[in-house]
Amino acid sequence: MSRTRTIAAYVSGHGFGHAVRVAEILGCVLRRSPATEVHVRTSAPARLFPRAPGRLFVHHVSTDVGMVQPHGLKIDFEATLVQLDGLDRHWDRRSAEEAAWLKAIGARIVLGDIPPLAFDAAERAAVPALALGNFSWDWVYGSYAERDRRFLRHAERAASGYRKALRLLRLPFHPETSSFASIVDLPIVARRFEWSRAEARHLLGLPADRAVVLIGFGGLGYTGIDVRAIGEMAEILFLTTERYADAAPNLVERASKDLDYALLLAACDAVLTKPGYGIVASSLVNGLRLLCVKREDFPESSILLRALAAHGTAECISSDDLSRGRFRAPLEALLSRPVPAARIDAGGAERAAGLLDEELAG
Repeated sequence: MSRTRTIAAYVSGHGFGHAVRVAEILGCVLRRSPATEVHVRTSAPARLFPRAPGRLFVHHVSTDVGMVQPHGLKIDFEATLVQLDGLDRHWDRRSAEEAAWLKAIGARIVLGDIPPLAFDAAERAAVPALALGNFSWDWVYGSYAERDRRFLRHAERAASGYRKALRLLRLPFHPETSSFASIVDLPIVARRFEWSRAEARHLLGLPADRAVVLIGFGGLGYTGIDVRAIGEMAEILFLTTERYADAAPNLVERASKDLDYALLLAACDAVLTKPGYGIVASSLVNGLRLLCVKREDFPESSILLRALAAHGTAECISSDDLSRGRFRAPLEALLSRPVPAARIDAGGAERAAGLLDEELAG
């Protein structure tokens, strides 16, 4: 028998940003309501979600495609279409299977960030569903229609799923979201660091008097940087959770398994990264400098870069400059810039948890 307050959370495995923000919300839910049980359907690593034995269960299942990427800075459009076509061919069967699973666990509500299949399955199972996100896949696929008209069919498939959501819990820095019947705007969802920089460095055994820069490209990674250029910036300690061939002495790998990534971020003076929602949100909430690599082929990027320009401390470089290691000047300029006190409202997780509570109590 399942508990009477059971949430089914469907989370895109495209990068880690979706999982990290849902994890923040689910953490709030579990703290607020000891009677609630949560089941997560995702292809993202289970370690990104709260540890709550007997109350939170992660099922390693992929329910959307997102975009197929060989690494964090490149999209394989043809492979994406192949996978979208495969999902589309089996849509009715997959939806029916998910609906049966929702009934089997006694789900009272579905939270989706933001696989369209989740909302189709929820309607079949007669379970109310809330969407969460700052963008939706119908918008992303529709933006690629000029590149390849085959994306139009998948944009409409996604929109059809989103129209079945009860409402969208919309995060800041979003495009138009017209596919959703109702919208509630939330503050940003991001974890506030619980350590000072000095405390984080002490816990990680890092020097207190040296500039520390993290190289991080989310769950998709990127190791195509000329490490000789990093070696020429010997005064800076670079950290990475990936393995680089012929790494310079000042490029140090920190294993990602069981590492609290927020602790690593808190220890750094800056992060060399791509503009993804998770790292941008963390930057704005915690006053973290970002050296961002421009991504011309992902439509969300321009929105996030505008948010950084308005509210954050950031510099931009091209992917070519990244791969050739030509980023010393912008990095030094970034490290010299003071970081203003963060003024972004980060109460989105508590607000979302409250809305889930209201639905469960209804």
